[in-house]
Amino acid sequence: MRSPRVLAVDVGAGHIACGVFCAGATGRLVLEQFALERQSSDPAREPAWANEVAQALGAMAGRRTFCGPAALAVPGHLVLLKFIKTHSVEPAKRRKIVAFEAAENIPHPLPEVVWDYMVVSDDSFDLEVMLAAAKFETMHTLCAAMDSAGLPTERAIPAGMALRHGFRYNHPQLDTPVVVADIGARSTQLLFLEGERFYMRTLALAGNAVTQAIAEEAGIDFAAAETVKLQVLAGSPDRPISPNLRSAVQRAAANFTQRLQLEIARSTVNHRRHSGGAAPVALYVAGGGSLLPDLPATLAEKLQVPVERYDPLCEVDLSGDARAAGADSAGSVLAGLVGLATRLVAKQEVEPNLLPLEVTAAIALRQRQPWYLAAAAFLVVALLPPLIYMHGLVRMNEGDIARLEDRLAPLRSLENRNADNLRQIDEARNQIAALRAAHDTKANWLNFFADLQSRLVKVEDVWLDKLQVLRGPAAELPAPAGAERPPATAETAPTPDPASPVPPRQPLRLTLTGRLLDVANPQSRVSQESLQRVQRLVAGLVGSQFIAAVESEHFDNNQNGLLRFDFTLVINPKNPL
Repeated sequence: MRSPRVLAVDVGAGHIACGVFCAGATGRLVLEQFALERQSSDPAREPAWANEVAQALGAMAGRRTFCGPAALAVPGHLVLLKFIKTHSVEPAKRRKIVAFEAAENIPHPLPEVVWDYMVVSDDSFDLEVMLAAAKFETMHTLCAAMDSAGLPTERAIPAGMALRHGFRYNHPQLDTPVVVADIGARSTQLLFLEGERFYMRTLALAGNAVTQAIAEEAGIDFAAAETVKLQVLAGSPDRPISPNLRSAVQRAAANFTQRLQLEIARSTVNHRRHSGGAAPVALYVAGGGSLLPDLPATLAEKLQVPVERYDPLCEVDLSGDARAAGADSAGSVLAGLVGLATRLVAKQEVEPNLLPLEVTAAIALRQRQPWYLAAAAFLVVALLPPLIYMHGLVRMNEGDIARLEDRLAPLRSLENRNADNLRQIDEARNQIAALRAAHDTKANWLNFFADLQSRLVKVEDVWLDKLQVLRGPAAELPAPAGAERPPATAETAPTPDPASPVPPRQPLRLTLTGRLLDVANPQSRVSQESLQRVQRLVAGLVGSQFIAAVESEHFDNNQNGLLRFDFTLVINPKNPL
């Protein structure tokens, strides 16, 4: 889809030009806005060049209200161009083949440069490719300068490609071989055109060579030599110039013209030898260096071809604003600027893009943002009906819930009363169970004593001195024979730890202490027969339904005629006392 406007920026070594183009009703390009900022091309100021570019762009953007994505023409002295031939391969494999050729032909490691390529010709046998590369650091600096001025870069192409687009737009019917020389401050771009085929070469010979020759001959600095050069060549009467300086400028210009003629001739021969093309029938000169007064005539005489100054505005309409900004008199520096905007009215040609990868990714994200916003808006609109319906449904359900709550309030009160009644019933049941247990066991003590009495009678001559109830842990500590065991009381019973788990209930224990009379031997220690009688008593107690076991048996026969005994009876839990 063609853009309705293009913001073009041409950054040269000695100037910065900005222009806003649109497509007119007649199908011609229209330059709506224009700004030009001249800069010093002194090589000594090269370290500060990026900052000066950023400042100049910011000033122009502020004065002319330039803003938005821009197309950038990268100056020729920053771009390496290589034309290579390789075997023709299918498009899917070209990138790999070209990458190999790029590694061989670009004199820098590929990770340190931004590079791209375009196919010049493909005859199914040979593939001719143009490689374009620029240092990553340089392109990153240029893009940062553009961003700082509010002009994010969306396209960065070599200035030679912009020159080709502009020339093809202005001369669409020209099929004969021609050469276009764009003479800048730091470099000269030679463009060879023959039909759809083209060839480019960057010369290190440019306007600075004239300035440097003047500075060396006259013994002045570069800035002063540049001023003198412009005054002499433009015929400016601002101040008188000495004959020596005027002669130095004329000699430097003549020498430059001669050297340029030789370079153009040499480049033409080399191009024809490698491409097999025809000799050029015309030469067009552009750029600030083309303003040398005798340049076209001298070149035409030496090269034996017609030479004319290229007019990049011959097919471009100027708005009143652009004319007021001086666009009609700045044609020498507009060749690249027009070429950046030709995609508005001509088919979009393939061109190498020298944007760093992260800048390209940012542009792709910026281009997708409208789609993301549209998708988000569509999602919001699509969700509105369900949200409105669900909101109404929630409000209706909230009303139903409120009505049900009103009906449930008395039922919840009744439920609470039922819970209280059930709790009271459980407490009553527990009390009844306790009373029933007390009722069932109230006669067990009498039966236990009767059973104990009957067993003592069977043994004969035996009586009890003490019977004591042991409860809790005290039941596990038998007292020695003859020693009284204190009854378990609230003061002596250990205090349970609330944090400790509840121990299982211990069975009831009774401590019996008594004596047996040895009637047969009243004056001596008890006999074996008395011990057997006590053994029978213990065995009989074990057989009682009230006793589960007999523990801690202890006997003392130290007293003549008497056998003292004590032991602990474990009460049967099935017949509790």
